[in-house]
Amino acid sequence: MLLLVAILWGSSYVFAKLTIEAGMHSGLINACRGTMAVVAGIIIFFKDFKKMTWTDVKLGMVAGTINFLGYFLQTDALRFTTPAKNAFLTTLYVVIAPFIVWLIWREHPERKAYISIVLSLIGMAIITNVFADGLSLQYGDFITLVSAVFWAGQLIFFAKFAPQASSPWVLIIMIGFCQGLFGWIAALLFERPTFAHVHWVQALVPLAILSILITFLAQGLQLIGQAHTDTTTAGLILMLESFFASVMSVILQYDPLTPQLIIGGIILLLSNAIIQVDLRTLPFIKKQ
Repeated sequence: MLLLVAILWGSSYVFAKLTIEAGMHSGLINACRGTMAVVAGIIIFFKDFKKMTWTDVKLGMVAGTINFLGYFLQTDALRFTTPAKNAFLTTLYVVIAPFIVWLIWREHPERKAYISIVLSLIGMAIITNVFADGLSLQYGDFITLVSAVFWAGQLIFFAKFAPQASSPWVLIIMIGFCQGLFGWIAALLFERPTFAHVHWVQALVPLAILSILITFLAQGLQLIGQAHTDTTTAGLILMLESFFASVMSVILQYDPLTPQLIIGGIILLLSNAIIQVDLRTLPFIKKQ
């Protein structure tokens, strides 16, 4: 399940890029995908939806708000950066999460978290080519980093509060509701002049894939899959999201296969692996 989730999440960057190329902006993309996800969720899981509790509503509204902000910024960043960069920089949420927990709940991060953040900064610098650009991030890269903070917040929220929901599918329906609601507000307030330039036929297929397979199905599989495996294994499998995103981006020629992309991506994945793995269980460290 989690491997399928990683493939679906990885492909989402390319499908989001395709909808942008069809003339859609971030607010409208999220409005449509959220609305379609809610409709599909209610039709397929109507029995669970009828049993929705007030706790589900509250949890869903909080999770949905965090999810929308992450999606909105991440999707908007794709107008100014490539899918591979967007995917790799998004993986920083795994490194950011322990520090948010420390700030809010005073749970100190492990010492390896500091190693991981240093490696992440190095990988980010290489993949965004900041050395050649005079140590300056591109606008799209910066927006992606901000979105990573919200993805870290969702990771924490799911771990601490999602088990209180009556059903993972009900929680995801609420997330889709928030995504659609806030998306329509943003689209109608700021993006209305762009509606006339949308190529709806071109956008329909990637938008449907984003809505049904990725927004709804992948999140549901993630919640169920994580309940049947340990956190380390789940984290390592889900990290492959950025790998699949880069592979698809290179195949579809959004990104060239450059040494910077390979080296920077490997370093970012290594930093994520360090934060996920209990280093004390590794054989050569146990011997020491």
